[in-house]
Amino acid sequence: MVRLAGEVVVLEDRCPHRLAPLSAGAVVGATLECAYHGWRFEGSGRCVEVPSAGRERAAPPKARCGAPHGVVERHGLVFVALEPPLVELPGVEAFDDPAKVRVELDPFSGRYGAAQLVDNQLDAAHFAYLHRETFGSAQGRAVPDGEIVRSPWGFAMTMEMPIRARNDPLAVSGDHPLEQHRTMRYRYVAPFFVELELGYPVMGGSSVIVFFVQPETAERSTMYVTLLFEQPQGFTDAELAERVAFEYRVVREDLALQERFGDLAMPLDVTVECHVRSDRASLELRRCLAQLVLAP
Repeated sequence: MVRLAGEVVVLEDRCPHRLAPLSAGAVVGATLECAYHGWRFEGSGRCVEVPSAGRERAAPPKARCGAPHGVVERHGLVFVALEPPLVELPGVEAFDDPAKVRVELDPFSGRYGAAQLVDNQLDAAHFAYLHRETFGSAQGRAVPDGEIVRSPWGFAMTMEMPIRARNDPLAVSGDHPLEQHRTMRYRYVAPFFVELELGYPVMGGSSVIVFFVQPETAERSTMYVTLLFEQPQGFTDAELAERVAFEYRVVREDLALQERFGDLAMPLDVTVECHVRSDRASLELRRCLAQLVLAP
């Protein structure tokens, strides 16, 4: 991915001449120059210059790099559709809310399964165990039923969960119990998008966490996380920094386990794994992904 003449351009990472990686090249004017022999390509992928052939000779007709169906910049990210997409890009209303403070976490890249990362964000049953040191509550071992509303390529779910937030400053002073409930509103859009809105009836305020997961290879993915905080009385710089640091701790608790998964391929056949009623969101995720895989 490069910018040519101010536009984001995505091309196959392979020069048609000797199949060298174009990502090793450089932008020259409005073209991408291959590092191996200097062949230059415009944004459409067409070769416009072959230095070794001289200026009087045109590039061979098949001297072209593959280009995707479409490229869109949105939400601070670049989305690439290799083929005509089945699912529209999700919008995020919270990004336009002036009352919310937006923070982009550093991308999390590693040996992760993309579907497993999404499944982890949709799962509330692990809070009491994997997040004991941050917000997990023993009272949350039994997961309440959440109402699920399906959409063509995803679903929404709402539930209330008990939490025991270790970063709650009021909990330390004893102004209210450590245990409290928070309202959780999930929105999933296939294949790898999750929006989670968190409401705090006791403390007041709310936050939204947006996840976009990018599978890169069969054994590697990157997760992009955006935090949107809203606090009725506002944040000091120090308080905001503490909130962000806390969210990093939460994500790292998740990833420490994700890194230990042996098989990174999520089975879409629901009979392969053992499911219970509290796994309804995970089952919906598998249904949506299976629907996407089987789409004509």
